[in-house]
Amino acid sequence: MHEKFILRLTLFGFITILPGAAQEPLLETSRPAIVQIVHQYILQHPEVLMESLRLYQERERTALKERSREAVSAKLSDLQQDPSSPVAGTAGGVTVVEFFDYRCGFCKKAEGAILKLLADHPEIQFVFKEFPILGPESAVAAKAGLAAHKQCGYLKFHRALMTLPGPITMDAIEELAGKQGLNVAKLKTDMESPEVQSILGRNRELGRDLGVSSTPSFVIGSELVSGAMDAAAFERLIAKAQTNSARHEGLNTGKE
Repeated sequence: MHEKFILRLTLFGFITILPGAAQEPLLETSRPAIVQIVHQYILQHPEVLMESLRLYQERERTALKERSREAVSAKLSDLQQDPSSPVAGTAGGVTVVEFFDYRCGFCKKAEGAILKLLADHPEIQFVFKEFPILGPESAVAAKAGLAAHKQCGYLKFHRALMTLPGPITMDAIEELAGKQGLNVAKLKTDMESPEVQSILGRNRELGRDLGVSSTPSFVIGSELVSGAMDAAAFERLIAKAQTNSARHEGLNTGKE
């Protein structure tokens, strides 16, 4: 299968680099003859194979980004305006949405940059999407986070869970909740509520529709970005989103 794929790519690249007059006779040649011509040409010009693969990968990346932007645009309301999602910062500027898992090492690594982002940019709205994909402990932690949100104690509890050493057990969750001044009995009840289950289900569907397959994944403006980022990366993407937003507003008002 791999060889056939490379052959198709190479044949495409080979045909497209030939002069127009030479393409017609080639296409009329039998398949074995074409294969032999391609084989000989590759031996003499191996760079054609690499160029074909490069062009294919570039087109795939471009198409993937475009599909991602379209998906984000279609789901913008679910991303930014779901009242069940915990939020930090201020609405009205650029919105950053994070899909995360409390057991994800890369999510923990990104937490410092996120805290710096919120401190440096109070105008940013940051939306938390619980997205447990790393097993039962992840699901328990996500339910606990959303239950804490029902008591208006999400942010501190979220950060405590993110920095929790060791496994995320119910004993650990109850201890953290108590330290944060939350009603532990209510938290345990809310964790198993239909509302919390529904929120997690919607988050799963939203992530699937956007193509989120790993954590952390961020939606910044119209960009879906996967992987932990440092403060500088956040700054670049936010600046880009702000520029795109200003350009869009300019077009809508006829000022550009």
